[in-house]
Amino acid sequence: MMKILKYTTLLWAISLLVSCTKYLEINPDNRVRLTTVEDYQAVITGAYPQAYHHFTELYTDNVRYYDYPSYNNANITSWLFPIYLWSDNYITNNAITPEAAWRKYYNDIYEANVVLEGIDQATGDDALRQSVKGEAYMIRAYCHFMLVNIFAKHYNPQTAATDLGIPYMLESEKEPGQHYSRDAIQYVYDRIEEDAFKALGLIREEFMAVPKYHWSRASIHAFLSRFYLFKEDWERSLYHSEEVFKLNNNIRNLFADFDAYFATGDYNGFANRYFETHQSNVLLVNYTLTWNTFERGSLYANEYRATFHANDVRGRIFTLWSAQTPNYMARKFRRNLPADGQSYADVGLFVVEEVMYNAAEASVRKDNPDFQYAIDKMNAILQQRWRPYVALNLADYPTQELLLEKIIDEKNRELCYEGYRWFDVKRHNIHIRHWDGTQYRELPPDDLRRAVQIPFAELEANPEMQPNPR
Repeated sequence: MMKILKYTTLLWAISLLVSCTKYLEINPDNRVRLTTVEDYQAVITGAYPQAYHHFTELYTDNVRYYDYPSYNNANITSWLFPIYLWSDNYITNNAITPEAAWRKYYNDIYEANVVLEGIDQATGDDALRQSVKGEAYMIRAYCHFMLVNIFAKHYNPQTAATDLGIPYMLESEKEPGQHYSRDAIQYVYDRIEEDAFKALGLIREEFMAVPKYHWSRASIHAFLSRFYLFKEDWERSLYHSEEVFKLNNNIRNLFADFDAYFATGDYNGFANRYFETHQSNVLLVNYTLTWNTFERGSLYANEYRATFHANDVRGRIFTLWSAQTPNYMARKFRRNLPADGQSYADVGLFVVEEVMYNAAEASVRKDNPDFQYAIDKMNAILQQRWRPYVALNLADYPTQELLLEKIIDEKNRELCYEGYRWFDVKRHNIHIRHWDGTQYRELPPDDLRRAVQIPFAELEANPEMQPNPR
């Protein structure tokens, strides 16, 4: 059966019925009791996905293993190290793993489907009803998009119709024990596209108390900018990028951050505020359980940090180093340890800068490329990253290959440790090698491990689920 957990955040309207528990009351047949549009709004608010993809940063060239006996935590190393070496055999009883991502994304999809199946029968304002449906469609689209890009091959227009994707769940599971097979990548992408455009036509931001915690027109266009980039539809990716810029083209001023926090040594203040909703470049944010704060897990940013130019303040801001400790990542996320002992942070799922890099890449790869457009987009960001600023010159990037390499490199410097590098490694077939303490292990282009293995628990429970080849 699909490993979907069927619970959501408790609705305030029915909280008195179930005391202080965190989950909806469930009928004996496993369906939640919801009666008003506001009930469904509460469900969909609790269904927003966290950054479950963060574990993918371990697969990339942004980290390297170092044996610091006096500093590393052996338990954390045993958790992270197999993922770092692209192994299918990792410890599964941890919150940030491929298995956890599979389970949690599908749980959010389940909740979105519960809303879509029941909200039309609920009492309440019809305009709000339509907006909540839009959020549900968009959550379903986004979660499937992340799943297919983690657990399947990268989209290839020539083979997508037959390449194995993931099950696209168009309805909630009604009975335990149902079996599901994998849909083709093309089918999954087609359904994602349909759901995203339904959402774009329905969502009304006036119903959202804090819009940046919800899908908005700007963040949906940002998603479509990424979606079409991955689909290699350069013109549409560029179109939706430009739609974002019409609504929000604010670039984060890192000089202001550096001067406010780093001059005084208030590094935690910087981390606490990096993805706050008041930041003008943030398009969509959610509170997230982050592996990134496990700095004593033997994987460090020493080598990657050294690649930043001395003028680039990102090299000093985005990773943490002192004379007393090794250099670890990442200083973008606050280290908040509540009672459960885990670490949480607000994490940006979409920011303006990513869309700018998407637009730059699309402009270079479209049929009538515009190299200067790409240079201008990167320079707009670098003006607030390099001090003193040195503009990129088009003459230094005379070929598409050189300019694309620069775009992907700059994108990583901006988004490093947020979990997006892996998708560009897959899309561009970038060769990765990892030091295991004795030798280098290789992940060459087209290696089958670039499609993360379907969790073994799912394969064991669901005989129709095909594993990824190895």
